[in-house]
Amino acid sequence: MGPPVLESEIAALEERIQRLLAAYQQVRLERRRALQERDRLLTLNTELRKRIEGVITRIKTMEQSEQAE
Repeated sequence: MGPPVLESEIAALEERIQRLLAAYQQVRLERRRALQERDRLLTLNTELRKRIEGVITRIKTMEQSEQAE
């Protein structure tokens, strides 16, 4: 094998590569979860917006019927 210093440097580089790969995989997982949460919140926001619009429509209808009386 090569000199001990070179071997220890290679081992240190391999360890660093493994840490970087693990960190990269973690970031990808967190990004995927963040995108899923974003999509869930966008869907919820759309649903709530529709419900609010429905409530506003009912209130306007009630107000119009009260004015007609």
